[in-house]
Amino acid sequence: MRGKIALRNLLEDHGGDRAACGAELLHFAGLTDRNGNRYYGRHGRQELRDPADGAPRLARDEWSLRNLAEEFIGEDAVERWMNPTATRSLMESGGAGIPPSVFSNINAFTGVVSGLMEVAILEGYQNPMFIGDKLMGTESTRQFEGRKTIGVSRVGDVAEERQPGMPTARAKIGERWITQPRTVENSLAIEVLQETVYLDLTGDVAREANDLGTWVRYRKELRQIDAFIGVTNNYTYKGTSYNSYLTTGSWINDKTSNELVTHENIKNAEILFRDMTDPETGTRILTNPNAILVQREYLDRATALLGSPNLTYQQTPELGSTAIRRTVDGPSVYAGKYEILESPLVYERIDAADGLNQSSADAAKYWWMFEKGKPLVYVENWPLRVQTAAPGQVEMIDRGIVLYVKADERGVPMWREPRAVVRNKG
Repeated sequence: MRGKIALRNLLEDHGGDRAACGAELLHFAGLTDRNGNRYYGRHGRQELRDPADGAPRLARDEWSLRNLAEEFIGEDAVERWMNPTATRSLMESGGAGIPPSVFSNINAFTGVVSGLMEVAILEGYQNPMFIGDKLMGTESTRQFEGRKTIGVSRVGDVAEERQPGMPTARAKIGERWITQPRTVENSLAIEVLQETVYLDLTGDVAREANDLGTWVRYRKELRQIDAFIGVTNNYTYKGTSYNSYLTTGSWINDKTSNELVTHENIKNAEILFRDMTDPETGTRILTNPNAILVQREYLDRATALLGSPNLTYQQTPELGSTAIRRTVDGPSVYAGKYEILESPLVYERIDAADGLNQSSADAAKYWWMFEKGKPLVYVENWPLRVQTAAPGQVEMIDRGIVLYVKADERGVPMWREPRAVVRNKG
C-alpha cells in the first residue's frame, strides 16, 4: 500500500468507487473493521488495530494529501481546485453543467483524509512514553464537578461470637464520600489548507496530526503526574481537604531519608504500608504494593534490587558485640513483585519551580511505591475525541480551508486512597 501506484491499483480494484476505496484505506490504517465500524476498548476509548487479514497497518509515511487528492479528485481537478495560480475553478464546466461526481469525489477525499488524520492523532496520543494511565485507573462521569463518590465507611473489627438464641451483632454502616474536583477539557485543532494539500508530497501533514495527538496527551500527562507526585492536592474526604502526602496525622505516606540504595529502603517503604490504619476504625488497611516509580539515575539500581532472584546483604553486629560481620545470601522476596516505571516528565515536574521545586540532585532521589490503580483515578467526561468538519463554500474560498480537525478530552485526576502509595525521598 505504498505510494501513488498502489493507491491507483486499490481504486481500480474497487471499480473506481472512491467511497469504497476510502473505507478500505481506513481499514488498512487500523481505524475501522471491514464494515467501517471504529474500534473501541475500555471506557469507550478509541483504539487502533491491525487489519483483519493480519497485514501490518498502513504507516503515516505511506500516504500524502497530494497523492490522495490526485487519485480521488483527479490530477487536473487538483490543479484547478488547489493551485492558487490556476485560472479555472474546479466547478467550472464545459457547458454541460457540473457533474455530480465532482461533489462525491470531494466528499470521498475529505472522508478518507479526516480518517487518516484521526489515525495519526491516535498514534501520537497513545505514545508508549506516557505513563499517566499506569499511575491511575480511569472512571467515567457525567458531571463536571462536585460529584460525591459514594461509599460506606469500614465496619471495623466488630464481629463477635454468637451464643445459641442470641441475636447476631449488627454492623453500623456509616456514610463516607470523596468529592470530585472540576474536570478540564484539553483541546487542540489544525486546519488543512488548499496550499497544504497541493504541496504535501511526503506526508508532512500526517506528522503534524501525530504531533497534535501527542500534545493533547502531553497536557493530560502533566496533570496526572502533578496529582500523583503531590504538586496538586485535591483529596476531599467527607467535606474536608487533605494533603496527599503526610508525615504525621491520619496516615503517614511520606518517607524522608529513604534513598533507594539497598533492600533496606524497599523494606522501609513496605513497613509503612503494613502500619497503615483506617482513621475511622483504627484497623489495618491491607494494601499490596506492586509498582515503583523511580528516576533515570536510579533505574539500574531499582532493576538490580527488584529483578534479581537472589538477595545478598551483610548482617551488622549489634553495638558493642564481638560477633563477626557476616554475609547472608538467600532467595529475594522482591523478585518479580514490582513493575518499575520511569519518565523524564516526572523528573521535570519534581525539579520545576511550579512543581515540587527540588534541586536536580534531590529530584533524582525521589521514588514512589504504590498499588496500581488504587491511589488515584482519572475521572473523565469523555476520552480522546477526534472531530472533523469540512468548511462551507464561503470559508473555503475566503481562507482556503479544506478540512478542520480537532482533538480533545475532558477529565481530572482524583485522589481515592492516599494510603495506597508511599513517597520516598533521599
